[in-house]
Amino acid sequence: MRSRFWKVVFGAVALWSAAVQAQSEWSPHPGRLAPASVVPSLVEGGAISVVGPGDTLYMTVFGQPELAAQVTVGAEGDITVPFLGPINASGQSPAAVGRRIAEGLEQKGYLRNPQVSIEVVKVRSRIASVLGEVERPGRYPLEGQISLLELLAMAGGPKVDAADTAVVMRRGVGDKPSTRIEVRVANRQSPGREIEDIVLQPGDVVYLVQVPRFYVYGEVNRAGAYPLNTELNVMRALSVAGGVTARGSERRIELRRTDPKTGEVHKSRAQATDQIQAGDVIYVDERLF
Repeated sequence: MRSRFWKVVFGAVALWSAAVQAQSEWSPHPGRLAPASVVPSLVEGGAISVVGPGDTLYMTVFGQPELAAQVTVGAEGDITVPFLGPINASGQSPAAVGRRIAEGLEQKGYLRNPQVSIEVVKVRSRIASVLGEVERPGRYPLEGQISLLELLAMAGGPKVDAADTAVVMRRGVGDKPSTRIEVRVANRQSPGREIEDIVLQPGDVVYLVQVPRFYVYGEVNRAGAYPLNTELNVMRALSVAGGVTARGSERRIELRRTDPKTGEVHKSRAQATDQIQAGDVIYVDERLF
């Protein structure tokens, strides 16, 4: 009777192995046990407390190396397990997934008191991305509740030229549209203003733009690009650029502003009190005589 049981088991294993070769979500490794060096905190993407769609799991059954396999959690949160078929793993801890598989194998009579181990080898379900003016842009795991400031610290912090405000793009859920959230994460450009923070959600994309700049050319002592750290008018902008040269004319100052929608450049005679906007170009012409 025992011999017949194992014939059934090994026959089922052979059939399953042939079937899963056609399934891209499975990468079985016959005879391979989970390496002892695989530690959740060191796997690609970092450790997670719950499993979600997109995560890659490595399953082993103690004493049954032919059942070792790697599986990716599907969009609906399911994994396909030998002998058991689809099992929902989303929202459960790796240990809970292992217990559920073990219970299923025992209830169906395939194994007695099976010891199932689940390792997370790739984390894709709880990821936030950081782009733009940070030291180490990339994708980072969200273990527990991670705030925006904590994520920026993980990414090495903002660069020197980063703006004080970060933009968080949050994808919509169901009928809810995606949202754009602006968060003041520093006050280098605006001393005294309160720094803000929010808790991030899986899928958030954080973007730090470069500090807005304006440009001063022509007859000034220090022509070039300058950060628009605070509100400036033309008079103060010229002062930042070292002032007008002896050859320059304070009556022949042109302000060039580009329409962000059309790309058209509008030119006007600059007044000392005109407020500067990001991307503005101030051009100081020579005196006529």
